[in-house]
Amino acid sequence: MLRKIIHQCLLMTITICFTMNLFTGCSLKKDNATQETGVRNETLESNSTDSWELARTTPYEPYPEEVTYSIGLQVNASVTYPSGSDDNAENNGYTRLYKNKLNIQNEDVFEAVDGDDYDQKVSMAITSQEIPDIMNVDYKTLKELIANDMIEDLTECYNNCASDLMRDIYASNDNKSLDMATFDGKLYAIPITSISAGQEMLWLRGDWMDQLNLDEPKTIDDIEHILQEFVDKDPGNNGAGKTVGLVLNPDIYYGGYAQAYQANNIFTYYGACPKQWIEDKDGNAVYGSVQPQMKQGLQVLADWYKKGLIDQQVAIRATDDITALVTSGQCGALFCGWWAPYTLEASYTLNNEADWRAYIVPAGADGKVTMFAGDPNQHYKVVRKGYEHPELLVKAVNISLDYNQGTSSYTDTSDIAKEYLEYVNHAYGVDPIGGFDYYEAASLAYEHISEAMEGKRDSKNMIMYENTLFQSCQKYQEALDKGEKPESTDWLNYNARLVSSKLMHDTPVNVIQPVFFDQTDSMPLKWSSLEKLEKEAMLKILTNEKNIDYFDTFVDEWMKAGGEQITKEVNEAIK
Repeated sequence: MLRKIIHQCLLMTITICFTMNLFTGCSLKKDNATQETGVRNETLESNSTDSWELARTTPYEPYPEEVTYSIGLQVNASVTYPSGSDDNAENNGYTRLYKNKLNIQNEDVFEAVDGDDYDQKVSMAITSQEIPDIMNVDYKTLKELIANDMIEDLTECYNNCASDLMRDIYASNDNKSLDMATFDGKLYAIPITSISAGQEMLWLRGDWMDQLNLDEPKTIDDIEHILQEFVDKDPGNNGAGKTVGLVLNPDIYYGGYAQAYQANNIFTYYGACPKQWIEDKDGNAVYGSVQPQMKQGLQVLADWYKKGLIDQQVAIRATDDITALVTSGQCGALFCGWWAPYTLEASYTLNNEADWRAYIVPAGADGKVTMFAGDPNQHYKVVRKGYEHPELLVKAVNISLDYNQGTSSYTDTSDIAKEYLEYVNHAYGVDPIGGFDYYEAASLAYEHISEAMEGKRDSKNMIMYENTLFQSCQKYQEALDKGEKPESTDWLNYNARLVSSKLMHDTPVNVIQPVFFDQTDSMPLKWSSLEKLEKEAMLKILTNEKNIDYFDTFVDEWMKAGGEQITKEVNEAIK
């Protein structure tokens, strides 16, 4: 009996122990599984965090998930997309490349035509305190946004994510573009650079010069002699009194150096810089148009006008009217930069015997023409304060630069890259991000195209746009070799990219750097009336309605009408 009881107790003990071990074992397995799941989740989270951090801090790493950004899009009045496509501003060859490379997608908050329409939309967004994540602004608006703490400091984003190409492009103008966007040591925008206009050139009808046995001009007297011969001897057979020597815009100069139909070189020859804020001998900022050096250049032009060498209708000519004079063969001379063939193409189309030749004159005693530089930036791309991925802007600009100013257009043979380049080449749609170019872009293009023409450079070792120009220049040369008339586009590209650009590239120049491109507090109220006063005074002197001494009266009126106050404000702003 006792043995039976002991046996039963042993069975119960064994059962209890087995059961306890069973439950204990399950508990341990459950704990181990929980720990393993936790470690795995932490690893996934860590990998995800690392991926986001890598995207945030490196130039080309795509985001692990799609990132959207809202944007205020600048468009032109004639936006088109490939025939038969359903593309739009948010789904096109540009946006698909950005999505493919970085996993980003734009959402347009507003679209507006570049200019007043776009500026108004930007102003409304700022007033409502609801600006898009990314938008383009001018310098005045950039400062307003900084003052109101509405945009991100992009210093770290630039330091981490700017590509070597982006840094090289900014360095091509001594980082002046970045300096303009930097306040208190912080970078608040990705500036869109301006390229150098190069030297202003005097463009003359070379076929007329040959007909009249005229030598190339070097001095102001040489220019006057050529103009006099054109007007007096009518080599274009326009009829007595119908040939115009030099055409000018009614503004005579209007701020940008080497633009068409100006006469900046006549002023810079005498040390004047019209419409520029420059430094005087005492280190103060002064407005170039009211400096005494202006009088000598004005006197030369007034004398030419009096002799009939300048278009006698200059005061009332619109730009289209001036272009018509040039195209029709009534005009023998104009000032413009290296890009004048774009304006002169219609002249060649109408008369392929019209041989326009460029000269960088008049040079000073040192043998160099003096020019003034322009604003280093066109506009500024900013990021809304609080946007989670401000570095996205820098990364996206990298992509645009690589495919336009870099070599990705050749190394990337994917369909999406080909589509992007097709959009660029056919000007389809609007690139929501876009890029910018080297300061010396025109000079670099000349170097690359001329080397390719001589067989010294592989045509693929240049950007796509340069390659297109190179092919056009080849067609021009081939047509001449066959005794055929080159197409007007090929004539344009050859003369702009290999003739006048060579002259620009090879000719030394003195460059004056203006010291102020901003607006002061008084400018919004007073500047337009001061500009009107300036234009009217200059035209009166040019057309001999007033003599040169009237310049001093104009300066006095300009100062009293707000010029003196604005000059003080400019110097205060610089300091």
